[in-house]
Amino acid sequence: MMINADNYRLLEEKAKALGAKAVRLIPAETIVVENRTILKCIFGCNGYGSRVCPPYIPGVDEFKKMLADYDWALLVEWKSENVFSREVSENFIKFSVEPPESEETKNRFFENLKTVMKDRKETIQPGVLEIEKLAWTLGYNTALATFPGMCTWCATSDYSDVKCAGAGPCHHPTLRRPCLMGLGVRMDKTLEKLGTPLQNFPMDDTAPSPYTLVLLD
Repeated sequence: MMINADNYRLLEEKAKALGAKAVRLIPAETIVVENRTILKCIFGCNGYGSRVCPPYIPGVDEFKKMLADYDWALLVEWKSENVFSREVSENFIKFSVEPPESEETKNRFFENLKTVMKDRKETIQPGVLEIEKLAWTLGYNTALATFPGMCTWCATSDYSDVKCAGAGPCHHPTLRRPCLMGLGVRMDKTLEKLGTPLQNFPMDDTAPSPYTLVLLD
């Protein structure tokens, strides 16, 4: 199904009004999905077990079949001013378990962490849901938003932690959407195919660009 030019303009305008830096309509077949991607979810990510991540979302093979039913996707790049130092970028997961000894580094890490959660809870997650809702009203009945990582609806008021339900009933079942990496999506390879390489890690006093996809039928 072709995406009507007027509908695309409405979706793009909505996304930018909600905090998107750039929006691009891409063929769904461009999205690279690999089974091995979720190894990084299971091993090394402290978000594993969030209700938008494995094992609570479709498996990679199952998602590949679902993705084949979609023709298009909106690739949404969100604005971010969350500047990471090289040390924090290289050790982000480690520092979430073992805070750095340096008080300055510790403060930078926790400010970065809080900003990640704040951006997701206040901008990205509600933003992609609004884009999905608009797509639905425009006639794309199986439009589906995705999250850039673990869900932060249940972040504490000071953004120091996320009180996810884990194995219990989700506190916000109608507001959760699957994490891209948890579905097996390789955003780096997808962007390479589109001629827009993902920023290299580790960051070095730069702000990473959070990406999400909204699938369109």
